[in-house]
Amino acid sequence: MEIYRGLAAGHCGHEELIDFLNYVFGMNGADSGFYRLLPKLYKPENRPEDYNYVVLEDGKLRAAVGAYPIELEVAGHVLRGAGIGNVAVHPFHRRKGYMKDAMGQAMEAIRQSGADFAALGGQRQRYSYFGFEPAGLCGTFGLNSANLRHALPGAGEGYAARKIGPEDAAALEAIRAMTERQASHPLRPQEKLYDVLNTWESQVCVVDGPQGGIAGYFLAKDGNDVPEIDCAAPEHAAGVLCACYAFLQQERLSLHVPFHAQAMFDLLGDVAERASIESTECYNVLCYERVLRACLELKAQRAPLADGAITFAIQGYAGPERLRVAVSGGKPEVAPAAEGEALPLTHRQAMNLFFGPWSPERLRLPAFAAGWFPLSLFVPEVDND
Repeated sequence: MEIYRGLAAGHCGHEELIDFLNYVFGMNGADSGFYRLLPKLYKPENRPEDYNYVVLEDGKLRAAVGAYPIELEVAGHVLRGAGIGNVAVHPFHRRKGYMKDAMGQAMEAIRQSGADFAALGGQRQRYSYFGFEPAGLCGTFGLNSANLRHALPGAGEGYAARKIGPEDAAALEAIRAMTERQASHPLRPQEKLYDVLNTWESQVCVVDGPQGGIAGYFLAKDGNDVPEIDCAAPEHAAGVLCACYAFLQQERLSLHVPFHAQAMFDLLGDVAERASIESTECYNVLCYERVLRACLELKAQRAPLADGAITFAIQGYAGPERLRVAVSGGKPEVAPAAEGEALPLTHRQAMNLFFGPWSPERLRLPAFAAGWFPLSLFVPEVDND
């Protein structure tokens, strides 16, 4: 058994990888398959083979793990990450440790690359062995017709949603502008933008406003699931929401909105039938210093932070970090700390305290520091995997 990175390097080719993945995940490659579900990654021109760690047994492909680049701009800081996807083991060759081997190689390469974080979707305990914990906090809102009828009567007048395709350059440019206006957003290559938005066969829709021009956009899949929605300006939030509801023609919608999409988040918090804050994926922070700095500055833009200072001694997945986290005059600072008194945290404790929905350690922080966390390290669904 040998592990190789990059199937194109003479070990096996693009078609072999795609056929293997379609087989393992029960897809036929025609009306279902990785080309259709994730064109941003698996089209031949994107060379997914160059991002996979594979296990070969007697020269045959037995397992594969993809590690695909992600970049986030958070409060002006660019964070580099990797999305783990297509974790696959041949069904006749499971329980041989192949997934562990391939994941271990992928995570070591990500660590050595200097990446700030990694993200994936999957069973928590399975990936906790590799440093992943639930994070990516996001608002999930349930919306029905009664909410709109009573809370936003007439708000949708003059707004109309329409589905767009890859040829709609002006609409895609408007979506890009709306995305990059947010204080936290993924860096999406313009030439791949439609394929990114179309992930998991999402419908890509824009909303035209009453005075002309594009007032917002949303993605929709599985009938009533809206993984992404935004508006061009706060005054369009209600109209975009109503147009989305009218276009999808479902009695109930489930909408997912991060904290930093302020206009839509605040509107849905005010009118939705139900609301919850949920972790969306599992994350592994590899550089706490850079990620904490960016995410604390992001939170400071949305809410006041109490002044104070505390030092953490973190036994991180990528190595130990000793950091002094301070807020002065509402402005956060994160810097390496000298030896001295510090709050010790394992990697798992640090992930849950800083970024997770629940943390016993967070309850024991000084009151000023407890209000700083959790932080929003959030990769949109279509940008992960």
